Amino acid sequence: MLPSRPIVGWRSACAVAACVAMAPGVSAQPGADRAQGAILDRLGEIRRASGAPGITAAVAVDGEIIFSGGTGWAELENQAPASGATVHNVASISKVMTAVAVMQLVEQGTLSLEGRLRVYLPALPESVAGVTLRQVLLHTSGLRSSYGLTSIGRFAELIEAIARAGPNALRFTPGAFWAYSSDAFNLLQAVIETASGIDFELYMRTRVWEPAEMPRTAFDVPSRIVPRRGRGYERDEAGNRVNIAFRDLRHRYAGFGMLSTAGDLARLGVAINRGALLKRSTVAQMHRAQLDSVKEFVADGAPRPLDFGQALGWRVDTDVAGRRYVNHTGAIKGVGSILINYPDEDLVVALIANIQPFDARAHGQALAQLFLQ
Repeated sequence: MLPSRPIVGWRSACAVAACVAMAPGVSAQPGADRAQGAILDRLGEIRRASGAPGITAAVAVDGEIIFSGGTGWAELENQAPASGATVHNVASISKVMTAVAVMQLVEQGTLSLEGRLRVYLPALPESVAGVTLRQVLLHTSGLRSSYGLTSIGRFAELIEAIARAGPNALRFTPGAFWAYSSDAFNLLQAVIETASGIDFELYMRTRVWEPAEMPRTAFDVPSRIVPRRGRGYERDEAGNRVNIAFRDLRHRYAGFGMLSTAGDLARLGVAINRGALLKRSTVAQMHRAQLDSVKEFVADGAPRPLDFGQALGWRVDTDVAGRRYVNHTGAIKGVGSILINYPDEDLVVALIANIQPFDARAHGQALAQLFLQ
């Protein structure tokens, strides 16, 4: 991890920065300059350390976005600059947005966390009859991470693939172990649509993104023209940055198919902390680690203990000072990302880099530590 040096007096400096951001043409006070400059310096360090063409980030302090910007290039061919409004696929950060939608329906009494997945997807095989929504959100369902589909033209194709697996649809008895499953999360699309009676993207737009003021967040639909879309990259065998291969993510929106920006992700964290999307009691339930210990399933050996807590859709970690934070990373299509939320400190950090591999958690923490003393 990059060395961290907290910004002295950062709360007062950030308050000034927030006011200046809302008043173009007003000269920034020195404290605001220091806060903004420290963030940009850290993004430059992360860019150099990772080799990313561009880094974008947003920081929210006490419920206010005090920084949303970037450094480098959103895409290399036209040298479009990276900014807080650059759009990328944020991969598995989609899962926490889906988790918010599920918890809204739980809060309304439309869904129960103990409800069975097969109630909403009766075409699934009998072997998954015991899987609950809670287990899907905790990655303890036993469902495989992928069922071998490179692309999905219809959502039903995923269900059909799981049905074909029959008794092999599960890796272990539901609830027995932990095993990360993106395709289990993708099934929540049908759960949300059935329970709400609303198309999944319409639900997300009207019940999650708009209330959270996330105007640039949407599904990664291949045919759409997306203003300010960035591009992801990887390295070839010689170490050169090259374009990432196209990947069709249709109908995998719930697990890893949403587009967003660093600014929108930070606003999601703010909306959660402010109770704009869920009651505070529901947020506390969603953010609480719910497993006594996380024991990862190993097919040919003993389960492997992992050093984090698993909440409902979110990962729970502690930093070097023992402070608790919830977070989720994403990695797909040559882009690495993280959303970090320190609810007790009222600090939200979003970081996106258009290179793979990218250690999003280490670099995200390096940025967050600027604001923690």
